[in-house]
Amino acid sequence: MVDTTTTPLTGTNNNITIKTLDSTITEASILIDVDMRTGTPVSETGWLDGGAAAGSYPGALDGFKAKNTNVTNAAGSLRLITLQCNLEGAAVSVIVFPKGLNKIVSILGTQMPLADKTLSARFLNTGIENAFDAAAAMTGGSLPAIELHAEGAVDLVSVSFLALAN
Repeated sequence: MVDTTTTPLTGTNNNITIKTLDSTITEASILIDVDMRTGTPVSETGWLDGGAAAGSYPGALDGFKAKNTNVTNAAGSLRLITLQCNLEGAAVSVIVFPKGLNKIVSILGTQMPLADKTLSARFLNTGIENAFDAAAAMTGGSLPAIELHAEGAVDLVSVSFLALAN
C-alpha cells in the first residue's frame, strides 16, 4: 500500500514501488496485479500446487511440478495492473515506478466517475525518481511512468496497463 501521509506519495505493492510527482495524486493503490503467465493475481500461488497426484495421469506419469529440473523460477513476466488514485486538481499528475517494473507496454483503459469530463493517460519509459523526498518526473531517466490529466479534481480514477516486471 502507498503511504498517503507523505508528499510525494511513495510505497510498494506486490514488489512494485510507486512514486508520485507531488501532491496532485493521493490515495494511490494497486487494485489488481495479474501475472499473465499464470492468469492469476501475483499474490496467489495455489496454481503451483498442481492438480493431480503422481500416478493419476494416463501412463502413471509424475504429478505436476512447478519448477524446472534446475529449480530456478522464470524471471519477469507480463503483468496486467490496475492502479487507482485520487486526482486533486486539473493538473498533470505523474506516477513513476522506481522498482518492480522494467517497462510499460500499453495502457489498456481508464475509468473516471466524473460525468461529462475527460481523462487522458499516457505512458513513457523515461521517468526519473529523483531524491527520496523529491518529486518524480516523467522524463530524464529510464523508469516506467504514467501521466494522468483530468478536467478537474476527481477521486477513484483508475488506469489499467500491461507492463514487463522484473
